[in-house]
Amino acid sequence: MLGLLVLSFAVWGVADIFSGYRGTDVAEVGNTPITIDEFRSSLQQEIQQVSRQVGTYLTMDQARSIGLDNRVLGRLMAEAALNDEAKTMGLGVTDAVIAESIRKDPAFQTPGGQFDRTYFEQVLRSNGFSEAGFVYQQRNVLMRQMIAEAVGGDVRAPEVLEKAIDRFRKETRSAEFIVITPAMVDTVPDPTEEQLRSYYDENKVDFRAPEYRKVAILAIAPAELANEIEVSEEELKASYDADPGRFGAPERRTIERIVFSDAAAAETARAEIADGKSFEDVAAELGLTEDDRKLGTLTKDGILDPAIGEAAFNLEIGEISQPVQGTFGPVLVRVTEIVSGVNKTFEDVRDEIRIDLATQKAKDQILDVYDAIEDDRAAGMTLAEIGQKQGLPYREVEAIDSNGLNPEESRVSGLPESPQFLSEAFATDIGVEADPLQTRGDGWAWLEVLDITPSRDLAFEEARDKVAEAWRADETRKAVEAKAKDVAEQIRGGAGFFAVAEELGTTSGLVGPIARGATDGPFAAPAVQLLFTTPEGEINATAAAQAPQRVVFRVTDIDIPPFKPGEAEEYTAEIEDGISNDLLSQYLQELEKRIGTLINQEALRVALGESSL
Repeated sequence: MLGLLVLSFAVWGVADIFSGYRGTDVAEVGNTPITIDEFRSSLQQEIQQVSRQVGTYLTMDQARSIGLDNRVLGRLMAEAALNDEAKTMGLGVTDAVIAESIRKDPAFQTPGGQFDRTYFEQVLRSNGFSEAGFVYQQRNVLMRQMIAEAVGGDVRAPEVLEKAIDRFRKETRSAEFIVITPAMVDTVPDPTEEQLRSYYDENKVDFRAPEYRKVAILAIAPAELANEIEVSEEELKASYDADPGRFGAPERRTIERIVFSDAAAAETARAEIADGKSFEDVAAELGLTEDDRKLGTLTKDGILDPAIGEAAFNLEIGEISQPVQGTFGPVLVRVTEIVSGVNKTFEDVRDEIRIDLATQKAKDQILDVYDAIEDDRAAGMTLAEIGQKQGLPYREVEAIDSNGLNPEESRVSGLPESPQFLSEAFATDIGVEADPLQTRGDGWAWLEVLDITPSRDLAFEEARDKVAEAWRADETRKAVEAKAKDVAEQIRGGAGFFAVAEELGTTSGLVGPIARGATDGPFAAPAVQLLFTTPEGEINATAAAQAPQRVVFRVTDIDIPPFKPGEAEEYTAEIEDGISNDLLSQYLQELEKRIGTLINQEALRVALGESSL
């Protein structure tokens, strides 16, 4: 319930509802302040959490670009509004209730469900809390929950809404169809010069040269530093001797087993096999198929039952073990195939070990190189100067667009392996120091924008080939659309899908039952969307398939399963959460108007590091 509070102020935004507050706090909601330190701490926690989710650390600029600062401020203000209201209402929570809530928190319990005070203290320390500070925060949380539950708790989803959502999710449709392709229409003739120029004038915005940037790049990676790192012979040998098996492939065996109800039955079966009865016959008498008796082709360590593993790896191919007491009862074991293991000698893997150890050492050293580069940048050196000083690879990309292409529309190779590289290159400017980027394999990259070539309209002569290509594609699309409408009219006039398909030299198809949101062959998302808006029995010729194809279809069946309240539980909770969220949002909106909300823009800039007090 408390998590829903984030949406209130965060959804409304904060930029247009504050003015005139000039204190030393970031904001004040009623009589409850939000301090600079409180905002900074919450924002850093949010950045760290999102960074873990996306797999790379977000800079402050990146965090602000996706609205994390507004989200945090919105949450803090929602909490402050409820804290202020709790004080006004005289709400309180006893120490006993707080203690019980902490004891029941799974985050502080052992696997057996018991509260662990030692672990509780460790968690608090790791998150920068004192026990008194955490208890104070928990008291406020519980008071906010009291108000939230009073406003939006115990909501029941209306059955009419459950039925509507149930129908929307479970309805399926079927259709017969024909795919209309460019091969079914006349070839588009070559355009005249007048047609091309007219098309160019009407679609000039589509024929622009993108913005290009000249970028300097300095990058380091453990693999590159590893080439310069010495690894002693003693280190190499010690690494190999620690676990020689990791450099080869262990022996694997294909194993079968028969499990018996007791030891006597296993002994009897083994004796019968010794007298000539086959392993397969014994299994068949117990009602076991070939699949039932197969265990798989496994390594010794891969067999869950150690007793079976020990027995199997002491047998020859085709040999049957004596009764073995397995985990699930007495068993007879047979090996049907042996795949020999491969053991590599030290000399075989010497170079591999050297690379691994050198790379590991490089990872330890790379932070020293990182610090040296940052020191040089702080001293005003360019990346070219730093690369020469530090002996690191430096390059300049003469022209690259935001998609990573050069002016010849080929992909620029050798760029740093960072998902943020292109966005950062086009977010910064000439002379602006960009943040370093973490790259794949624990490396780092730095970039400088050296020059910018603005986007521009291409002259007709420059764009002529692209204009001709686009014109042909557009004319082909129009021809396919016209053919699809003509086919639809034939079918509406009484022609069958099969007959029309045969005339076109293709085949008709059937789709469904298909659910909303699914796809099936030519029925891509746009076609499925139209399928669910077309009445049963009607023809639709506007469904897009893979461009420039069209799908002509007729809805043959609409299936709506009967509503069963017990089966709606999967989304009933979503409905109730949504209603609760609406109630809380409205309540907080009115609460904000009543108690008043102010913001200190200067303090906010200080908290964000844009200025100092």
